[in-house]
Amino acid sequence: MKISHLARALALAAIVVVGFGGMAQARDLRININADPEMIDPVTFSALIAGDVLRNVYENFTQVDENGKVLPALALKWTISPDNLTWRFELRPNVKFHTGRPFGAKDVKASFEALLAPGSKAGLQLQYLQRIVGAKEVQDAKTKDLTGVKVISPLVVEVNFSAPDVLFPVYPFMFFDTQVVADKGANWFMQGSAGTGPYQFVEWKRGQSVYLKAFKDYYGGAPKIDGLRFVVVPAEETAVTMYEAGELDILVPASTDLSRRIMRDATLKAQARSTPNAQINFLGMNQNLYAPFRDKRVREAFCIAIDRDALTRGLFGGLAQPLYGQITPGIAGYNPAVKKIAYDPERAKKLMAEAGFPNGRGLPPLKIANLAPFRNEIAYYADQWKQVLGVDVGLDIQERATFLRSLNAGETPLFSWGWSAGYPDALYYLSQVWHSKSPFNRARYSNPGFDALIDRATITADNETRYRQYHAAEALLMDDWGTCGLFMRTAIAVVKPNVKGVVLGPMRMLPYGKVTIN
Repeated sequence: MKISHLARALALAAIVVVGFGGMAQARDLRININADPEMIDPVTFSALIAGDVLRNVYENFTQVDENGKVLPALALKWTISPDNLTWRFELRPNVKFHTGRPFGAKDVKASFEALLAPGSKAGLQLQYLQRIVGAKEVQDAKTKDLTGVKVISPLVVEVNFSAPDVLFPVYPFMFFDTQVVADKGANWFMQGSAGTGPYQFVEWKRGQSVYLKAFKDYYGGAPKIDGLRFVVVPAEETAVTMYEAGELDILVPASTDLSRRIMRDATLKAQARSTPNAQINFLGMNQNLYAPFRDKRVREAFCIAIDRDALTRGLFGGLAQPLYGQITPGIAGYNPAVKKIAYDPERAKKLMAEAGFPNGRGLPPLKIANLAPFRNEIAYYADQWKQVLGVDVGLDIQERATFLRSLNAGETPLFSWGWSAGYPDALYYLSQVWHSKSPFNRARYSNPGFDALIDRATITADNETRYRQYHAAEALLMDDWGTCGLFMRTAIAVVKPNVKGVVLGPMRMLPYGKVTIN
């Protein structure tokens, strides 16, 4: 009889497991992304969707909260020497990699060396290492030892610079267990997880989803859910349907059209949260590819022919604000006195005539490029240029990977695009997007005066002095009409009522380490 009772109990347990398998699955937080991540490797990381995923897996010295404030993460304390040439970091104890190995000072050094190694194809992080003593020697394959990084003790590391880099602690590094690279080879990031974050990478099914599972040994406490599933949903109508059907827990719109629809739908609006997005949206005019853009008058005409107030009120339905400079409010170094760009059709027409293109006559064919979710935005610009300047600008709607390759190669004459802050300081916008040596200067803008101001700002420790340098650089860029700001989007996310702990900040979603699903 005892055996019979036991058998029945086991059978009932099996039924419960099978019958309620869906409940277990529901403990995964499901979030839509509108395309596959551009990469899943923390070394080559350099793009937006990849960052949304990888920030849950890999961590930095510091983190940024929902208000843009810098807080400790893998470092508990950081101090700079009197000459501003050495940063000392006291690291958090009892931190484990997903591999089970302990994180410490030697791993900071090893991560930097891996980024600098010849052939690493390092992305955003590489530029932050250039002033470290010995960085060039590692890049040139003269040594594998980054001499400027000193392991003082297991949890103390010093970083020495050839010139001051006063923002170094806030740069968005992704530290990882480099032993995994040695163990598993070049494609290691697809075979395992080597970060310290609240979730660890499990699999990437291209065109379908990326799955991360909770890291039970996370120093901040194991997540309360089983994992994160980033679901690839290119069509936003499909994403809405999936959210309403309970197949997504968080709906993140990419396009203006969907954001407006959400705010008009009583149910979705009640579940939505919003915040001003720390993202510049700007016009890229590549002077190397389109000869008329070498004339400052043409660049100015294209910029002042756009009615930003009408754009943000009409197309965005109030879910955006005009952007005049290249720094967003709430980011350190923002200049509230930045000069506004007036909508001035008469001056725009006059400038085009002076440049030899009255009513657009004689202007070579031109298209403005972007992705499908932003078709209405670029159609608005094209319509303005037709009405005000008499210029026929076609729409060049591209697939995401093709578009990014073209931008990165400097092969796109005219485009609108955004750049989200990776750390809460104006230098991220100015140096990344517009310094002539930045690999992310997609318009290939070059101005020695601008570069000199930015180079000086990166070695200026005093905040107020550095901010004045930012303001001067921004004014120079705008007075030269090297670009023009378009708008600042309001970020929106729709979250199911049973999901708690989701935080939308100006720098996108914070890691989901504190999320619960009721």
